[in-house]
Amino acid sequence: MSKVGVYKVDITPPLGIEFIGYHRPTGITNVDERIYATAFVFESNTAKTVFISIDNIGMLIEDTSIIREQIANELSIPFEGITVVYTHTHSGPATVSNSEVVKAYKTLLIKNVVKAAVKANQHVQISEVGWNVTMGDIGVNRREETTDGKVKMGTNENGIVDQRIGVLAIRNQATQKLSGAIVFCTAHPNVLKSDSDILSGDYPGLTRAILEQVLHCPVIIVQGATGNVNAKYRGSMRAIQQMSYALSGYALTMMPSIVFRSISKHKTISTKYKMDLKDIPETDNIKRMALSAEEQWGVNTNKWLTVMLNKYNQHTKKISIVLEIQLFQINEGSFSGIPMEPFSESALDVQEKLNNKLAFFGGYTNGYLGYLPTKEAYPYGGYEVELNPVVYGPITGLWMPPVENTAESIVNKVLELHRN
Repeated sequence: MSKVGVYKVDITPPLGIEFIGYHRPTGITNVDERIYATAFVFESNTAKTVFISIDNIGMLIEDTSIIREQIANELSIPFEGITVVYTHTHSGPATVSNSEVVKAYKTLLIKNVVKAAVKANQHVQISEVGWNVTMGDIGVNRREETTDGKVKMGTNENGIVDQRIGVLAIRNQATQKLSGAIVFCTAHPNVLKSDSDILSGDYPGLTRAILEQVLHCPVIIVQGATGNVNAKYRGSMRAIQQMSYALSGYALTMMPSIVFRSISKHKTISTKYKMDLKDIPETDNIKRMALSAEEQWGVNTNKWLTVMLNKYNQHTKKISIVLEIQLFQINEGSFSGIPMEPFSESALDVQEKLNNKLAFFGGYTNGYLGYLPTKEAYPYGGYEVELNPVVYGPITGLWMPPVENTAESIVNKVLELHRN
């Protein structure tokens, strides 16, 4: 048995809803394009699994778990067999807020994503799948070194970037017509910046629209290890077009040489990892971290500061988080993901150690916590290493950066999942 079903639902929010991604003084005032959630159901002799993409920067783990639990219940499949990835657009709606509009939107969003999975399951048809990969120049390392031996958010022309662009295509076995495609790439979808007040899927949204028009089937864009990689073109609608034309072009060049086969190797499995965070520092350092985040990012850090000082006063030095690491595998290709933003070095490490260019590794999977820098990045500091936990920790629960060897340990866990 080799079946696949695909279904796409509209998840466009109401005008005026808060943005998430950059601080903006107003809510969404314009809709450049509608946003979507798309579900793929894969069925073989060994398993039935679900792979879903949602146009959002990334929902919390607890909210994503509600989606997965409801789908598991509706389809009678294991919770671990459901993968939810986020496109990570920085021009989409908030899902965490005290606002009644945001709460209502999140409720409807969850309902619609579950509906997409149920409908995809109802529409399964006998199918074949095929993989391909190429190299493309769409991302640039953003950890720019400064004269004092640290890094700032900028451009590092010599920095590591995972340049692979992959595609998993699905076609109906009887008609030989495409029924869906999953494109894998690595570049932050933050092309539009804080001066933009329009709802946008960013470059994944326009890339999808182009590919769907040409291929006549639903398409999703899956982010790789983009924690230290920005889009090559940024700051305007023109830049979104440049990114989208480039990415869709790379994807289309791969389509003619894809070899389609029935699903033979197929699994989606998870493992849990106890992720230790760095020790809570002395009070002077706690205050310094809060002040630094306020000065550099213009955010209110009172909540982070209060919680961290309370933990320190209660003699709490160590914090840990149980992290889910998931592997989705179809035939010779795979995607392993975590609810974080890993660096490109980690994805290339997975590829090299498995000796497989079709072994992709990324973030924004089954929720969102924060960044996962490599050990080598820590001495240089920067937003991803030092500031992100202060800015988003009160929302996600990642109060401090992970300990330095975490990325290495997670890569090893990914390799173990592949060997299972």
